[in-house]
Amino acid sequence: MPNSSVTSHQLGLEDVLKNYSCLICRQRKVKCDRRAPCSNCVKAEKQCSFIPPVRGKRKRTKPRKEGIHAKLKRYEELLKSYGANIEPSEEFDDSDTDTASQPDLETDKGAEIRSKPRNDPFGLEETKPRLITKEGMSSYFESAPWSNLGDESHHPEVGEVGGAGEPTDELTANESGMFLDPEFGNKFANLAELHPSPPILLKLKEIYLDRTDPLIKILHLPTFWSALTNGLRSPRDMSKSLEALVFAFYFATVNALKGDECESLFGTSQPTTYSRYRFATRQALVNAGFLSTSNPMTLQAYTMFIMSVRNSYRCDTLFVLMGVAIRLARKMGLHRDGTSLGLSPFETEMRRRLWFQLVHMDFRIADVMGARPSLDLLCGDTKPPLNVEDDDLYPDMVDPPPEREGITAITLCVMRCDLLETLRKFPASCPGGDLRWEVLSNPSIPFTKKENVINEIEDKWERRFMRYCDPSNSLHSYVSISIRSSICRLRIFAHNPRQFASSPAKASERERRMVFANATKLLEYVILVQKGSHGLDKYTWQLGSSFLWNTMLYVLIEMRHRKTGPEVDRSWQLIGSLFSYYPIVFEKFTGAVSAALGKWTLTVWDGYVAASKAEGLPEPVTPQYIDAIRRCRRPIIRSPSTTGDLVTDTGSTTLAPFSSGEVTSQIYDGNFSEFESLESYQSPDLLSFEMDPNQWEQWEQLLAEQSGSTRIDYI
Repeated sequence: MPNSSVTSHQLGLEDVLKNYSCLICRQRKVKCDRRAPCSNCVKAEKQCSFIPPVRGKRKRTKPRKEGIHAKLKRYEELLKSYGANIEPSEEFDDSDTDTASQPDLETDKGAEIRSKPRNDPFGLEETKPRLITKEGMSSYFESAPWSNLGDESHHPEVGEVGGAGEPTDELTANESGMFLDPEFGNKFANLAELHPSPPILLKLKEIYLDRTDPLIKILHLPTFWSALTNGLRSPRDMSKSLEALVFAFYFATVNALKGDECESLFGTSQPTTYSRYRFATRQALVNAGFLSTSNPMTLQAYTMFIMSVRNSYRCDTLFVLMGVAIRLARKMGLHRDGTSLGLSPFETEMRRRLWFQLVHMDFRIADVMGARPSLDLLCGDTKPPLNVEDDDLYPDMVDPPPEREGITAITLCVMRCDLLETLRKFPASCPGGDLRWEVLSNPSIPFTKKENVINEIEDKWERRFMRYCDPSNSLHSYVSISIRSSICRLRIFAHNPRQFASSPAKASERERRMVFANATKLLEYVILVQKGSHGLDKYTWQLGSSFLWNTMLYVLIEMRHRKTGPEVDRSWQLIGSLFSYYPIVFEKFTGAVSAALGKWTLTVWDGYVAASKAEGLPEPVTPQYIDAIRRCRRPIIRSPSTTGDLVTDTGSTTLAPFSSGEVTSQIYDGNFSEFESLESYQSPDLLSFEMDPNQWEQWEQLLAEQSGSTRIDYI
């Protein structure tokens, strides 16, 4: 039988053992008994063969051959890096035994791999943003399909990034001229003739560094000055974007000059020089095609232009121009931080400076207009600029510089970023957030929480800046006043009496005292800067009156309650000083706001006199400004030869200050024959603001209507 023969055969050969396993056992990777044949082959009825294993010679180390799956994966990663949407296959088997090549193990640091739904094959719902930079231009794409294409691809109706060079075509000039057409037909044949001489240019640089640069910190002076001096060697060949920035630099510096300084430097009056460089800057911006630009340098020029025309443009016009600036910044991707876009530390820092300057300007203009700032300001991730000097930055730097301790030229910008971040901590009334002072007035937020947030930012500024303040340095003094003014405004809005008008609960004495104390402090800080002590007069060019009239209302309401006392006496002096610098209640053509303020001032003064008599105190001496307000409300007819407007340009004219609340009578001497129209506005009693929320709404509406001609402050 077969089985018996096999068994006998095995017994006859059981002592014959091989030194290695048979071929079948080696292939099956099982233990072999090394008999011939082995028991495994006998059971499987396989032919058992003992072939000695052969070990090949050691070869040189070479990379393993790339398998088809590894190669496919590498190709997919390359396509993804160029923006293609690769949909993973459900049948894909990654159990390939071949070793992946090195590109399979490394991914692009800037690539963001996102899973796309199977019903969205083109990635329309979720795309990867792209920043394209070329020849100084930058364009940011965040919507499909253009964000998923290569650097050379763009919408056929959009100009190519950096491809056209200088925007000299007629279409671009006409589009830009829609906003900034040369005024009154004035157009310079050659802007190159308007560059100042080298001695004047050096003086302008010193003035800009001293007065303008800390307030508009968007230039890197070392690199800008190098580009300016190189460009002036051949002004006609200067690029249009650089030319626009250079004239914006001239314009911003002239805007900060005083009358005698302008006469000394240019030989012309300040208004004449201001108009000349305003015209020139407008023309340079049109030549640079600012309305369709992708050049951050042109946007810098446009930003400086908006900052410098606050004296000559209406606020609602600036509101529209700021919308253009914000959209241009979004188009360039300034709302995205440079670190997330792979930009150099220097370029990242310069983009941060420009973006947050625009954010702050839009915030302040919208505040004056009674509108919300652009929602575009809330959809970015740009970080605040570093607290460093220009000397700490240079284009070839590899790592960002360490921040400095104390006050630098960019401290005001950093402080404004902190302020905006503080406002974001409060719940907003609209979806997505809100950047307005009014978020502090939300009555649903406990006062303890408001105070904690305000104390937090106050402590932060105290540790970071105030402890390093040198009173002998005018910039340090101005930063100190700006910080304390901002804290006062935060507390005024946090304890705003308006929130009690529609509530059964009335403001406590503590709340009233808080508002009164901070409102009077705010007036003191404004007057301190206007007086110009400690070198602060060089910063008055950017002070406005947009926030003063609400503050005045708060002060008058509290004075109406308190009647008499040292605090009330001091407040009358502050009001007199304030009216000497901002004489809106004495102007020939005034509005409802100034009419109401004049009426309320007289009402509170009469109450102050009556209360002093009732308490047995000496009757107060009537200040000159009270008499002047009364004359404004009693029309005086004068001959044409002796009449004239009191103030022709409230943005550029400042009256002489005085002491102890007294003002010389000639300050208020003017033609008041037009004031009979003031009586048509029936301003409410001050006490009605505490009970009727409609009075606050009407007052804010009046402020918004006056904002068209109100000078905006950027403090």
